[in-house]
Amino acid sequence: MQMQAWKMAGVAALVLGGVAAAWMGLNRSGEADSASAESASGGWGMIRPGVGQGDARLPEGQSALTAEQVRAKLFQQGSFQGTEPNGDWCTSTGKLSPCNGLRRRFEYYLLGMGEVTVADIRTLVNDEARRANGEELGDGIMAIWDKYWRLRTHEFRNAFVQSDRNTWMPAFEEQRMVRRQILGDDWARAFFDDEEAKFKQYVAQAESGQPPPPDPGEPVPQMAPGKDPAAVHAERVARYGVDAANRLAKADEEWADWERRLAAARGEWERLKSSQNLSEVQRKQDMQAYVNANFKPDEHLRVKALLNL
Repeated sequence: MQMQAWKMAGVAALVLGGVAAAWMGLNRSGEADSASAESASGGWGMIRPGVGQGDARLPEGQSALTAEQVRAKLFQQGSFQGTEPNGDWCTSTGKLSPCNGLRRRFEYYLLGMGEVTVADIRTLVNDEARRANGEELGDGIMAIWDKYWRLRTHEFRNAFVQSDRNTWMPAFEEQRMVRRQILGDDWARAFFDDEEAKFKQYVAQAESGQPPPPDPGEPVPQMAPGKDPAAVHAERVARYGVDAANRLAKADEEWADWERRLAAARGEWERLKSSQNLSEVQRKQDMQAYVNANFKPDEHLRVKALLNL
């Protein structure tokens, strides 16, 4: 189920290019979604206007857990099992430089909201940032974290209503301005330039007389047993355009390949477990060799978690 959820989140991002998820889902009449669901949508949208976060919006709030305890709750006992942090610390040059990877890194950890508190997540990010980059760069990273959390919980005055185009640009311009006020121009551009450019393209498409972009809540036509692939592709083209339909087709192929390789790995693990002439250590060594040969390095943890290795 977790893998299927990851696939669907990726499909939404492929179809909408992050635009609708980041903007259409952003200001919809104050609907209250969890931060985890919003981040998983593929657009890394901020908290919607009017959605209070209680004391969670205080980055200086004290965590009740140590970094090791938070790490254990998320990576050993929780939903982060079998995953690795997304994004980047943006410190490859030896100094903290604006890049979108830091936003993705922050949002990866924020997917843990609900399992632990925001204060707990801040404790973990603080610990991991300093372990990876040292104290001075860690200070800089956490200063950006606190500003980003202020932005993420900012209550915007202008709501985006998909059915009312008069709301689109006021919401866009307010959010663009607030991003720069809180983050500064360099970090705001690093975090949001691509998203803002895509939203302008989205508006231009809507005003061109072409069919309106799809509602992000509308199910994406999916391949399934008994469905005609050509018909599914044609429906996707009609709804999203050729480029998005082709990206979805590629995603279908990659997903089918993943499921095929995972099923083969399950079969191999069952075979090794039933081999009486192998010790437990030998079984695990042979299985690790199989995983190394058939999966990319960034897939290894996920495979081992799914097979309970």
